[in-house]
Amino acid sequence: FRKEVNAMSYICLIGNEYGIVAASDSRETLGGGNYIDNRQKVFCDKKQGLVWACCGITKYSGKDYLRLVEFIMRDSATTFDQKLDYLERAICKVTAEAVESLGEKSAMDILVGRVSKRTMMIRMNFAKGQMERKVFFAPLALEGGSGKYLFPKMKLNEYKGLFLPDLKNFAHNRVESVIYKDRELSDK
Repeated sequence: FRKEVNAMSYICLIGNEYGIVAASDSRETLGGGNYIDNRQKVFCDKKQGLVWACCGITKYSGKDYLRLVEFIMRDSATTFDQKLDYLERAICKVTAEAVESLGEKSAMDILVGRVSKRTMMIRMNFAKGQMERKVFFAPLALEGGSGKYLFPKMKLNEYKGLFLPDLKNFAHNRVESVIYKDRELSDK
């Protein structure tokens, strides 16, 4: 375990005319100011045309909420809208329960991409038992977590027209830049 200096977390979802990619840091805050940097926060289900990324409350009261999100998203017996409704109920409940012990950290961001006729992108922001859901269509870049405040928003001309391998590298480089900036600020 390492001692936490700054509780930064970051996820992004970037879509253009060629597809959609997601990227994230790997920080999992354990409490008591400790953290580890090996948590998977980006998931993909090619059969359903879904990609998603999560940050915020990962574990609470012995329950792993990233695994719960993954279970809901991978359930091929539910419709896409049902998945989003199940996520809303489950994560609103935990962020409401965790307010007393976690305060402002009782939050979770989930970014979901769905490839169909149009590439749909959804931002779900959960905090203190409330959820805000917004739907967008590509081309667009969505960001989540506290790391999204370290840089200006991505500009369309930076990622429009990039083929998927280049789009993936662009997203990865954005994550690395956010991590570097966070460490730089923490050292001051």
